Amino acid sequence: MVEGKYFFNGKDITMNMFIQIRDVIDIIQETTGLNFPDATLAFYESQTYKALQNTENTLWAESAGYIADRYFEECTETNCI
Repeated sequence: MVEGKYFFNGKDITMNMFIQIRDVIDIIQETTGLNFPDATLAFYESQTYKALQNTENTLWAESAGYIADRYFEECTETNCI
């Protein structure tokens, strides 16, 4: 993988990833009331974000709502918020 880029089946999906990340962080903000820096840090420290980085599992192709739900399920288990 080229540093700073995301690929799936040889195609650059970097923009898709950035849009998904932004949309998930927006949902975290709306749901929790966290400000942008805190919501971003909370998401970046999560296992859900780590799973999203693995483009082969195609989590990036799911909706932002689905990814956010996975994040909140993780938080229920680990008290990450």
